[in-house]
Amino acid sequence: MLKFLCNITNKESRSCPLEHRFSKKQQAIADREQELLHIAHQLVEAEGYANLTMDKLTAASPYSKGTIYNHFSSKEDVITALCNAALRHEISLFKKAGLFKGSSREKALALHQAYFLSAKMQPILFNCVLTAKSPWVQEKSSSARITVQQELEKEVTQMVDQLLQQAIDANELQPKAGATVDLMAFANWAISFGGIALLSSASETYSVERLLGAHPFLYNLNCMLDGMNWLPLSTDWDYCQSWLRIEKEIFSAEQQQLASGLPPVLR
Repeated sequence: MLKFLCNITNKESRSCPLEHRFSKKQQAIADREQELLHIAHQLVEAEGYANLTMDKLTAASPYSKGTIYNHFSSKEDVITALCNAALRHEISLFKKAGLFKGSSREKALALHQAYFLSAKMQPILFNCVLTAKSPWVQEKSSSARITVQQELEKEVTQMVDQLLQQAIDANELQPKAGATVDLMAFANWAISFGGIALLSSASETYSVERLLGAHPFLYNLNCMLDGMNWLPLSTDWDYCQSWLRIEKEIFSAEQQQLASGLPPVLR
């Protein structure tokens, strides 16, 4: 509860000292907001983001419209709050990925696996990140939530940038001329997001169906990382075994959750 309250207060503060104590009223407010986000998540899952309204959220919850407006300024603000929950979940998995003991390139695979898992575990929230960037959402979301969204995005990006720079400093990543850290970070995001989108949204197309038994996500990553000259190259290292090690050593709990079909937890 302490962790959630730090994430979802009205000010959405990024700092939360453990010694701070919250009143029962503050805890009740945090619990209610979490409950409303769960309900909003269910509505979006059933009807899509475009059909989410404050009236539907009110009808599906035990609270009055006035109470709900005390938490969210608009339906767009709800969507931004869901986006922030998605980013927090992604960050938590990225931090776990950073615990993997291996080469910098294996650590990069761990980050990609974290991103892949975030999409599999919370597909509605994963798609919400782009939806929340739509002008119609940005224009009507509260400035406080937009600010937190930007801070969370920077935190994700900084984690990727840091790994890239560490690999360059260790001479394990030897980028070609013009390949800056920001360009390489974007390339990693693009290949990962594109692979996830196609494997999930286009899973019934012939091009995807015929990949049964293959590992296209990892194959694409290796093609890109080889092209970036990130050592050791895939010709010199078995990254399939690295991927399995990451699953077993870092993300076994997440794999079990996926296998059990448990619903996502919003934070």
